[in-house]
Amino acid sequence: MRITTAMEQQQFLYNLENINTAMQNVQEQLSTGKVLNLPQDDPVAVSKDMDLASEMSQISANLSTISSGLSWMNATQSAMQGMVTQLQQIQSNLLAAMNTSNQSSAGLQGYAETIAQLIQGVYQIADQTVGSRYLFGGQADNVAPTTYLKTSPNGTPQVIPPGAGPQSTPYNPFDDANASPPNVNEIIGNQVSIRVTVTAYDIFLTSPGGGPNLQDTLNDIQTDLQSGNTAGLKQDLTNLQANLNQVVNLNAALGARIQRMTAAQNQLTQYQTNLSNLKGGIEGADMAQVMTQFSTDQVIYEAALQMGAQILLPTLVSYLPS
Repeated sequence: MRITTAMEQQQFLYNLENINTAMQNVQEQLSTGKVLNLPQDDPVAVSKDMDLASEMSQISANLSTISSGLSWMNATQSAMQGMVTQLQQIQSNLLAAMNTSNQSSAGLQGYAETIAQLIQGVYQIADQTVGSRYLFGGQADNVAPTTYLKTSPNGTPQVIPPGAGPQSTPYNPFDDANASPPNVNEIIGNQVSIRVTVTAYDIFLTSPGGGPNLQDTLNDIQTDLQSGNTAGLKQDLTNLQANLNQVVNLNAALGARIQRMTAAQNQLTQYQTNLSNLKGGIEGADMAQVMTQFSTDQVIYEAALQMGAQILLPTLVSYLPS
């Protein structure tokens, strides 16, 4: 077959266009730092890159959930530690009232007033909030845990019996009818959830070993101090110790869940870093190699122009960039 001048010119222009396109692709890699800029660059690699991006997005959502849960749990733990301190002070005052010889009714009344203030402090902690949400409300975090408490004549907060309060009311965490108050569980992974709350029901209305709950114990302490019932105070001290141990155990269990949540956070963070590195390896460009390729393409392009000057009409070559 005879090779004509027109065929040579057509083939030259075709090759020159391919070289120019290749240079543009390499130049785009230099400017973006990525080898995957369009789906057609590498469909298989782009598909893997999209899967990794989706997985990283899910991990980011889980990490955000964990961070929020840990903030809530740490605030709850601090509040519970404050509650433990208040209960220990009640215990110390109660012990002092019992051990003081020839304790007068006025002396017991003084202890009663001191302990009343400490009890009020316990309930104030029970109503502690983060923003507008109550720490110990469980899923009913828009309702103050002591909303359904009333004050008896001796100043002791007491639980309104079930059915005695307003009928059209939201969930009452102090209502004995709510045997299983709803807690908040945060999902931190595939079918993995961790409880992040401690409810007021857990603290005040759960009886350790079948004995009086903390709410009843605090009420009994106030009543026995004001009536001078020293025999009753001895039992109150025993009950308070059991209730205090329960609160301490609740706080310890919360601490264990915080450790588990923190471990999950660390694992997910490391996994996210690994995925990020893998994703970068797929879509990231080797800049040294790209710069070398760009220099090579420039040399080839200039050589092609010089060759074209010999086979194309001078009038055409003169308009091409050098």
